Amino acid sequence: MNLSEAQPVRPSQGSWFAILAVSIAAFALVTSEFLPIGVLNDVANDLKISVGTAGLIITLPGVMAALAAPLLPVAFKQLDRRYVLLFLTAVMVIANAITAFASDFTLLLISRMILGISIGGFWATAIALSGKLAPVHLPIAKATAVVMAGVTFATVLGVPIGTWLSEFYGWRSAFGITAIIGFVVFLLQLRYLPKLIPESSIRLHDLPALLRVPKARSGMLIILLIGLAHFCAYSYLAPFFKNVAGFNGTTISSLLLLYGIAGIFGNAFAGYSGNFNIRYTLAFVGLCFAVVFFSFPVFAVHEAGAIVLTALWGFAFGAFPTSANIWMFVHAPQAVEKGMPLFVGLFQVMIATGSLLGGYIVDHFNENILIYGVLNFIILALISVFTLAKGLNNPKLTCES
Repeated sequence: MNLSEAQPVRPSQGSWFAILAVSIAAFALVTSEFLPIGVLNDVANDLKISVGTAGLIITLPGVMAALAAPLLPVAFKQLDRRYVLLFLTAVMVIANAITAFASDFTLLLISRMILGISIGGFWATAIALSGKLAPVHLPIAKATAVVMAGVTFATVLGVPIGTWLSEFYGWRSAFGITAIIGFVVFLLQLRYLPKLIPESSIRLHDLPALLRVPKARSGMLIILLIGLAHFCAYSYLAPFFKNVAGFNGTTISSLLLLYGIAGIFGNAFAGYSGNFNIRYTLAFVGLCFAVVFFSFPVFAVHEAGAIVLTALWGFAFGAFPTSANIWMFVHAPQAVEKGMPLFVGLFQVMIATGSLLGGYIVDHFNENILIYGVLNFIILALISVFTLAKGLNNPKLTCES
């Protein structure tokens, strides 16, 4: 019997409207966070800075989110998480509005730092509560996949449409529209989120809860290596297509759209496959990344190769965060709510470190060296899957007929 069938019924005040409202909020947040990837060249040209320097608008939200993810849940203690989610969504709206009207690079960076507070706090809260937000009979792996679907659709629609808007109306318009979407999301949450009183307050010494579980530690190492590889390279995907492959803006937007569409299938794959064996699922994701990074500098400079490899990259990333969260729910369910803030912080460290390292390599070397370099992280991750996590399978649950 697979995990989803055997999972016991859990108490919940959730509904489809509640979990979809949070999924849409995830869509707006991820669009806000990664929109600069599609407009990085435009920001750099407009503000007369290098592409690597412009990459700070990706790095700084990650740094702030890494701090906010573990600290905000501690500060909020036993406050109803419904109000926390509403507050964080409002912060997102304000940050994007400032970005849209920022007159110089300093103000732009400040707005992105504010956004990081929302990102870190939201993910630390929303993912841990996905089970309570969902309808009572929806398995936890599928509830997680629903929330993470917002991430996938952000890459399908948010980033490509933002890139397209930038081509015609300027990069600021994309952030202004994202702020409007965020306000609509705020109203949806206000209407549909139930009370979400935490079972207990989170204290500082609770944050390493997942680190105390050996199976979770193994997963974190694998996830860290894969995540670093992805975020180092992905932050400079559009500059690769423009500067190395020589594609025009329309082609780049189309490739980013393809990336996102493939991500939908990756998310669905992880939600299904993760129920059976999350270790093999994560290994397959790592293998997809390995193929992409090995082949990209040679084949992605041609349109046909770019289409195939971008689709595979999108599929792999669509599956990656969902697989990462399912690993923790499967192998350390008792530690998830208290340990998730630090886990989210780890993800944000990957984003910040990846974009910073990627920016340095792009400025001092080139995009090809960057992509070949991150292949080493993937190789180490795959070795870890079959050594540190060898034989680690999903718990075999049983239920009475």
